[in-house]
Amino acid sequence: MKKFMAGLLVSASILGFVATASAAETDNGDGTKVVTEAGTSTVPVQGTLGADNSKPDAGIDEGNTDWVNVTVPSTTLFYSAGTATTIKSPTYTIENHSGRPVTVSVDSFNSQAAGGDLSKVASLNVALDAHLGSATTNVPVIDGGTPKGNAIGTKIGELANSEGKLTASGTAGQATALTFGYSGSFAKGVVTSPITEMYDLGLKFTPTKW
Repeated sequence: MKKFMAGLLVSASILGFVATASAAETDNGDGTKVVTEAGTSTVPVQGTLGADNSKPDAGIDEGNTDWVNVTVPSTTLFYSAGTATTIKSPTYTIENHSGRPVTVSVDSFNSQAAGGDLSKVASLNVALDAHLGSATTNVPVIDGGTPKGNAIGTKIGELANSEGKLTASGTAGQATALTFGYSGSFAKGVVTSPITEMYDLGLKFTPTKW
């Protein structure tokens, strides 16, 4: 009888082992898992309303523009003074407050009025000059009096996230802001009285995927 009971226990142990081992879930370590020999699987669902995109763990889809949280100037200007032929401007700042790094690009530069007065200054050349740390990027926005329009698409810098990081495992203290202004020139004597024209600067913000 004892041998019979022992045999049942061994058989039950084997059957239990087989039943346990027949269905398995393996974590791939990349946000997915493999389910084998099972008809069901439980997947946790995190629901967040009012996600704060300044936090790295906001739970927003990677690469989505919902991550964008950037301060930009509401208007900018360039000018020349008196009879000078040199283009100058104030210094402006673009700052990232997002939980993800953001790449800033000059996407377009267009006149608000076709055939505006400044476009008649055929010698006018203007560049947007961006500074991020020790790096400087010069983006021509007016060439020979003609705005560059949509033919730009130039990256001017990647800004670190709200914690000063460029990668999830990176060190803090990286630049979260860049500065920019305008420079350029035109031929002497072509401007005899003040001329003003309005333009639209298009900026593009691309969140970095972590």
